[in-house]
Amino acid sequence: MLAIVPTPIGNLEDMPPRALRALRAAKAIYCEDTRRTRALLTHFAIATPLLRYNERDERDSRGILARLRAGEDIALVSDSGLPGISDPGRRLAARARAEGIAVTALPGPSAAVTAIAGSGLPGDSFVFLGFLPRSTGKRRRALEAAAALGRTIAVYESPFRVLELLEDAEAALGARAQACVVRELSKIHEEWLFGTVSELRARLSARPELLGEFVVVLHPEPEPADG
Repeated sequence: MLAIVPTPIGNLEDMPPRALRALRAAKAIYCEDTRRTRALLTHFAIATPLLRYNERDERDSRGILARLRAGEDIALVSDSGLPGISDPGRRLAARARAEGIAVTALPGPSAAVTAIAGSGLPGDSFVFLGFLPRSTGKRRRALEAAAALGRTIAVYESPFRVLELLEDAEAALGARAQACVVRELSKIHEEWLFGTVSELRARLSARPELLGEFVVVLHPEPEPADG
């Protein structure tokens, strides 16, 4: 069986007990970066063999599939969060299912869902866009298409492009669209910023430096009236 196993997005205390059991029971664990995952395994005293999985390398996929066909239980993790959600894993899971190999996914930490839950914006229905294209035109078209649905939008972004993202969001959704910017979610320097897209862009633009990983949550409706 192939087990898609979540790992913490920052705080090691968020590691689910069931995920720990799956990692200990697996014949091997495949990951994005052995250095990062090794630190996780060492912290929890897990001795399961660890191997790197490069989703772009066909040899890696073939090797894992061969082990799965042989009846081995394999665990797949990403650097943080859940494999397949803006992280490697989707292709391997799809190929395993296509061959009739059992695949299971364990619930666990997700930056997008956590940010939406804490944003105060509608979470009953949302659009997750992951990392948007680098092209300004493509970013704006993606945001416009999502905004047309009238639902909350969640986006991952680096500190190097978060201001560009907010500029595009302002152009696509309007300056008064609601926004929540979460920086370093679940980590020591966690920060939540709330306001309109225009307000948050101005606040972040005034900072001398932007650091950390960002989740940007948007809603196309204007800021609600007080009361």
